[in-house]
Amino acid sequence: MRKNNALYMALLVCGGIFATSLGVADDASGYISAVNDEDAPKINATKSFSENLAANAPQKPENSDTKDKTSADSVPVERPETETWLRSLITKGTSDLFNIEDTNTLEKTEKKRVEQARLNRRSNAAYLDISGVKLRMSPKEIETILTAQGYRRIMQDVRIPNFIRWRSEEICRIHGIVGFERLRACAAGIARENGFEYVALEVYNRVSTKETMTILYTSSFTDNLAHHIIYKSEVPISDSKASPQVYINNLKIYDFWRRIDLRYGPPDNTSEVKWGLGGKKPYMQATTGNLELVDPVLKDLDSARMLNEDSRLANIPYYNF
Repeated sequence: MRKNNALYMALLVCGGIFATSLGVADDASGYISAVNDEDAPKINATKSFSENLAANAPQKPENSDTKDKTSADSVPVERPETETWLRSLITKGTSDLFNIEDTNTLEKTEKKRVEQARLNRRSNAAYLDISGVKLRMSPKEIETILTAQGYRRIMQDVRIPNFIRWRSEEICRIHGIVGFERLRACAAGIARENGFEYVALEVYNRVSTKETMTILYTSSFTDNLAHHIIYKSEVPISDSKASPQVYINNLKIYDFWRRIDLRYGPPDNTSEVKWGLGGKKPYMQATTGNLELVDPVLKDLDSARMLNEDSRLANIPYYNF
């Protein structure tokens, strides 16, 4: 019995020495011990496992708002450099984009840019009209438009290209037609049958407002279309220097140019009062009481096609021997 007690005591002593030696061995072997590492849990070999757990339990933060702050800090804050261009445009405004700090300066700059763009705008006269009449309209279309507005046609000139008329007269002579009137009628009939007769000029008048429209057309080689439209107001302008007449004249002139500005806007060429893209392109020109729409390209095209047709007919042989 005494031997057993002595053995039991020896085992307890050896176990304590063995536990202590293990701690020293850990330190000696290069591992971070609980004593030297401030962040590691502190272990007391003389206390039980539950007591060591309670001693090393994490302490509650002194400020109760720490959790809220931590959760708020965990949400990423949107930085200006990570914003999209659209968000930057909304939040910063256009002043940053244009490197202009003053909002008033920005507004003035924008107005100036819009005004410059408006001044640089060029009107396409091909889409302009005078009393609804546009360039490259046919005689029937123009008649329908002007008649609906109270105009009445007072003149129509029907022509035949000279080289077609002369050749047609020669054909009539070959077939025994003599006399000026008979030759002329025969040549007109031949040209009409072959589609060479065309409306060259028309004049329309509106008596109630003293306005006149004159339209010049191309030949049938370019489908007989309007290439020159002339508007003329016959509202009288007195030459008298008397105050009443000068006053009335000024009212008439002011009303004309006011309507021009409202309908067509400022001219592209202020010195010549012209609207158009420039060069040989269609243009419109105004003087007091007068307006003109011109398409030089269409007229040149008509002349070129007639020249080609004349060259083709010139190669027709008259002799076969």
